[in-house]
Amino acid sequence: MKNILIIFVLSFINCKAQQQILPLETRGIPIEGAYYKDLDNELDPFQGTYIYNNGNKIFKIILKKMIKQPSDSHYEDMISGEYEYVVNGFVKISTLPNLDIMYSDQFLKHGITNKYIIKNINHRLWKCPQCNVNEKRLSAVIRDKISGRRADLLMRRTNINGQEVMQVNITNISAWIVDSNDPSTFNEPPFALPKGEFTMIKQ
Repeated sequence: MKNILIIFVLSFINCKAQQQILPLETRGIPIEGAYYKDLDNELDPFQGTYIYNNGNKIFKIILKKMIKQPSDSHYEDMISGEYEYVVNGFVKISTLPNLDIMYSDQFLKHGITNKYIIKNINHRLWKCPQCNVNEKRLSAVIRDKISGRRADLLMRRTNINGQEVMQVNITNISAWIVDSNDPSTFNEPPFALPKGEFTMIKQ
């Protein structure tokens, strides 16, 4: 009887140890304990440093791929990043020092974290008729550390005149929460980061 019990316990431990590995693109409602892995390295092209410069405004983002990061009750490969925004030579905000910090939940803490890979050229947030049918874009969240608001950051890697670039669209800015009992929430702070569509040069 004792031997049977030992075999049962070992079998249970073995089952728990065999983590379910699934393609990153299949992550819908995550399965508890599963690992959503970037099996086809679709995130790799988005890594790097990108800069938008229109003369008086410089917006810089650094993106990196992170392997098997905890997120709620599962694990996943993801792109995370940070940014710096300079206006008229003055650093309005910079989260770049946080780039290599390992948080318990990367998705909730970094300035930029990806949500999912876009495979549809007619995606509702950013249609791309010029995209190739099989082209992959990236949907991420960017967090404005000044106003506390966030927005969708949609990214497309491409090439213009031999230069690697990232076409981005910062859109769908979150609403400001007003508390009727707190007058300090009455004045909505503006979204402090660039918004709309623009092109960033890969460094």
